Amino acid sequence: MSGPPNPYGPGGGYGPPQPQGRPPQGPGYQGQPGYGPGQGYQPPGPAQGGPSRPAYQQPPQQPPVPPRPAGPHPAESLPLAAFRPRAMARLIDAGLVWAAGFALILPIALAIIGVNREEDGVWSGPTLWTLFIVVAVIPFLYEVIQLAFWGQTLGKRRIGLRVVLADPAGDPLPIMTAVYRAAINNLGYVLGIFLFFLLGVKVWSFFLFLMVVAAAGVLMAYVWSVWDRPLFQAIHDRYAGTVVVDDRAEWP
Repeated sequence: MSGPPNPYGPGGGYGPPQPQGRPPQGPGYQGQPGYGPGQGYQPPGPAQGGPSRPAYQQPPQQPPVPPRPAGPHPAESLPLAAFRPRAMARLIDAGLVWAAGFALILPIALAIIGVNREEDGVWSGPTLWTLFIVVAVIPFLYEVIQLAFWGQTLGKRRIGLRVVLADPAGDPLPIMTAVYRAAINNLGYVLGIFLFFLLGVKVWSFFLFLMVVAAAGVLMAYVWSVWDRPLFQAIHDRYAGTVVVDDRAEWP
């Protein structure tokens, strides 16, 4: 026997039977975001309101730095000057500059600015700064101009020495290297001595002892070239990357 007909149509549901395992199809049905036939779950992207994820970028590769080849320094092939001729050239330069400074510039400057004996005696502020100009600033200008143009001062020219680059070996000094070397050699070395001298005459005489210690340190900076190997560099040469060569010898 057959019962009454199903008012909802064949299958007993509210519509035609749908295949199992598939989402319902029909007009206006949007489905679930990220689902599709044959696809797994995918997190919603910016179009569905999800957070944006920056694309992965591989960090740039740095070029390898070639190691410096082992062996002697290129400047070792140059005729490097010994300590004694270098000291003689330094004494000649100091004698020329200080003789002109103390004999001409300092007396003229003191005559112009005067000496305030009521306040500081002979060590007034203008007198001290004039002394610093004579022993530091003028020697700096004297050395930097000659090294930048000719690579040798009057004292080195008289002895037969020249200042060149250590690397590339034997190249003339660039202007900035000449300025840097002359600044260390004159302003840097003298600044500590002058500072303790200023404190010694203005504040406490104990600082004069520290001035002597600073002067001994400056002397050691020059004497460093005696035991420095392999380039016989003083402290200012090591910082500036320079060497002093015998200009009378044959060298490449």
